[in-house]
Amino acid sequence: MPVSQNTLIFFTDSFPFGTSETFIENEFPFLVNSFDRIFIVTTNLTDAKTRKIPGNIEILRILYKPSFKFKVLSLFSYFNPIIQREIGLIKNEFLLQPNKDILSVLLASYAKALEINSLLNGLVARHKIDLAGLYLYSYWMNDITAGAALFKHNHPEIKAFCRVHRWDVYFETQTPPYLPLRNFMIETLDSVYCISQDAYGYLYRLCNNRPKDHLRISRLGTFNRDNIVAVPNQGMIRLISCSNLIPLKRVYLIIEALALINNIKIEWKHFGKGPLETELKALAAEKLKSKQNIDYSFMGQISNMELLDFYKKNNVDLFINVSETEGIPVSIIEASSFGIIVIGTLVGGVGEILEEGENGFLLSPSCLPQDVANAIIKFYGTPETEKSRIRANAISIWQQKYSAQKNYTDFLNSVMSLSSAKPVKLH
Repeated sequence: MPVSQNTLIFFTDSFPFGTSETFIENEFPFLVNSFDRIFIVTTNLTDAKTRKIPGNIEILRILYKPSFKFKVLSLFSYFNPIIQREIGLIKNEFLLQPNKDILSVLLASYAKALEINSLLNGLVARHKIDLAGLYLYSYWMNDITAGAALFKHNHPEIKAFCRVHRWDVYFETQTPPYLPLRNFMIETLDSVYCISQDAYGYLYRLCNNRPKDHLRISRLGTFNRDNIVAVPNQGMIRLISCSNLIPLKRVYLIIEALALINNIKIEWKHFGKGPLETELKALAAEKLKSKQNIDYSFMGQISNMELLDFYKKNNVDLFINVSETEGIPVSIIEASSFGIIVIGTLVGGVGEILEEGENGFLLSPSCLPQDVANAIIKFYGTPETEKSRIRANAISIWQQKYSAQKNYTDFLNSVMSLSSAKPVKLH
């Protein structure tokens, strides 16, 4: 007989292995406190486990790409109603041609959905999981989420939900410009939790005239348990950026902007690594080494706890993010929680965190180095009384919108209310 208890199967990309998905670290203790049993299913096959989790949590590591067996099965599923309806949406609502590339993406996604559905059937049988107490949670809306939706389609008594962020929302970020089975997932899952209003609006429009009551906004959150507020430095700017060194983060704009600034002493530290590291270090050496007013360091990859510790021990004046696309950048939320003023580009959900002149400064998505330099100079020239007001607003807005304690308690209450389970109260 199945064991009667609440069981969570949590699908991640990497967590608890490697160093990515650091934002799960704040949420995970709330999950642990809310479920009797947890299985983590991750597609990270290489890294070592870097996050501490209770020993009674079982971890399964799987390939992201579907196996040959399920690729073949997806071909035989071409005339399945789910696939045929999706092809109709591709043509009539997404206004795309269901060509070879798009059909290949669709069938690969459905192949993984079939494989995840099979995996879940095996897990349920092997561990005698009570379907009435089973919750499926995918941290991303991806092909694995399609499998969770397919399992929910076949077993309506379970609860299944996912989060959506950035790349898993916007068609135009993909090549070809298409993300498969989004409507099927939105309509089948009990809830789709969007981390930003921008993502919510995009998916709302994607659904056209079909029911959208499964879409909800559930923002991420961070902690500042010590309630530390950064103290401004006098006569200089301590500037921090934190991101992977990849093209869409446009760290080169920071370097070129600093090269345009004279007569302001700036100490810039960048946290993060990536494939552009060598190139960006060379650019910084070319543009900044001869400038007496600029000190800079590439600090490499550090843990989330180490970054927060840096904020606690070092007075940071300004945080900068010049990405060309974003979901909700947790790095901005973390900086704001310490009262650090932020410069950011008006992309994705950044405008939901930053309010011009209230807790930071906003740049155009197509900003140039001179625009970035002007924003830094504007910050430096802002009177101290005004900076104090902006810092206080940064903390106030964080407390209202992005406190981990508030947001994850609300999230778990919402999740548990998907069934007759009593909403949780976490402390």
